[in-house]
Amino acid sequence: MVRRVNRTTLNFQDRPEDRAADQNRLISTGNLASSIANVYGGEAAINWRNLLIQGGYYQIGDSQSKLPGVPAPHLSFNGGYVEAGWNITGEPFRYNVGAAAFARPKVDDPFIIKDNAIETGLGAWQLAARWSVMNLNSNVTPGVSQSVTGGVFGGFQQIFGAALSWYPNDWVRLELQLQYTMIDKLNAAGTAQIGQEFETLAGRAQVAF
Repeated sequence: MVRRVNRTTLNFQDRPEDRAADQNRLISTGNLASSIANVYGGEAAINWRNLLIQGGYYQIGDSQSKLPGVPAPHLSFNGGYVEAGWNITGEPFRYNVGAAAFARPKVDDPFIIKDNAIETGLGAWQLAARWSVMNLNSNVTPGVSQSVTGGVFGGFQQIFGAALSWYPNDWVRLELQLQYTMIDKLNAAGTAQIGQEFETLAGRAQVAF
């Protein structure tokens, strides 16, 4: 996809994947005066029975529009992810054609209330892991201001995550998720580290109707 613009303002940014913990966008290019922006990328997945591996990669290009004599190199950003899921109790992964995505497993041994009695099935248990990266630095050198190079210290973000999910039946999901986030980001002068590292532990309950 190529988006042609005429000196519009664009801002590329990202935030931690655990949106319940932090809504702040910790890496950002700031406002860019742009004339042409493009995005290329794709995703792929491999599924074998109760194992799923998938990943994606995207490349972003931005041609700056600045006054004559001001450094304005072409900017390039990229990011991607790899993740894996394993249904411990053996349920296969299902593919939803309409959504073009893999769906929650259908529970073989549900935990439900039926005919005024509780059927204490094991439910479905799922283990997942994910690594993602986003690089919003372009045409910059540590120790040199981005106003000199014309580039941008947008930041470099890596996130490692693991989750354990229990589906007691086809309508309920309980999840415990751990994430470790690393932000490497210099200030506009390229002299001070303003990034951070932190861990989050989140619990989620979902009900489908």
